[in-house]
Amino acid sequence: MHRRTRKAGFTLVELLVVIAIIGILVALLLPAIQAAREAARRSQCLNNLKQLGIAHLNYESTYRGLVPMAKFWTAAEYQAGYTAGHWGSWNDDHGWYIPLMPYIEELSLKDLGNPNLPLSNPANEFVRKAFIPMFACPTDIGLQKNEWGIPSWARTRTNYLVNAGNTTYGQHDVGACPNGPFPGCRRFGGAPFVPRKANRLAKITDGTSSTLMMSEALVLPETAGWGGPYSDAQTALGGQVFTGFNTPNSSQPDALCRQGEWWANVRAGWMEQQLPLHASGTPAQPVTAGRGASADAVDEPHHKQQHIAARSKHPGGVNASRCDGSIDFFSDDVELQVWDEMCSAASGNPIGISN
Repeated sequence: MHRRTRKAGFTLVELLVVIAIIGILVALLLPAIQAAREAARRSQCLNNLKQLGIAHLNYESTYRGLVPMAKFWTAAEYQAGYTAGHWGSWNDDHGWYIPLMPYIEELSLKDLGNPNLPLSNPANEFVRKAFIPMFACPTDIGLQKNEWGIPSWARTRTNYLVNAGNTTYGQHDVGACPNGPFPGCRRFGGAPFVPRKANRLAKITDGTSSTLMMSEALVLPETAGWGGPYSDAQTALGGQVFTGFNTPNSSQPDALCRQGEWWANVRAGWMEQQLPLHASGTPAQPVTAGRGASADAVDEPHHKQQHIAARSKHPGGVNASRCDGSIDFFSDDVELQVWDEMCSAASGNPIGISN
């Protein structure tokens, strides 16, 4: 007689139980995996800022000053400084971006451009279109094309901006100055990056370890037409800098000029990146200069009255570098007065106490 034996195996119920357990374990582990990945991305972002900070310091050592945030600063200077027959206007000026190329091992890019011609000149097309990985934070959407279909204006949007101080791109007082209290009066407290000239580290009297050098901005998605100055670090339109007017990742909108010329092109991307808007449904308008503002701190298109906050997709804060070359992660919860002082270079309050 042959005894019938039952083959060993799992029942359907047992298989379902095992699958459910695996699903629960995956669900428990997924946040930890995502956190580990974000930690790695944040570390890479910090390293980018570290390398850029070293490049700025090497430039400062060579030229005895940090690279100018804008080559020229008034319409007359633009027109006199660039070759006749080209635009040579406020929206066509060189900023800090291209002069820094030799110090991040991109000397060939600088040599392929011509800083003595307006940025839109065909001689500068290659360097404007170059994708340099060091300028992209891996947590964001990556380097993006800006106005790519028009060779004379095509540029690349990037994540890292230099510090223009605690108020606006024009580096002037804002609000009820000179006698109003903080924050009604925002006195300009100096900046590590200034227009026209290489600013010496010695001018940072608040201390290089107390003053920010660079931080982050979000990158807007690709646009066929002009998408405005935001995250445009290559020109001197005001998008090459951040300021301490608002705290990191502030719910308050950034103030940008000439919105009628570009807002329709970029609205969808602005919403995609979840950038805050004014109640009008657009970015904020440029701010009013305080009574102490000098004549060349204001201009007709109001791009000097813009302010752009440090922003990132890192949970809880932004990465930034200091003028001594150190790097750190700064919380969104930092007090406005403290952030104001971190962005100031010569306010006399290096420890974050504002008058």
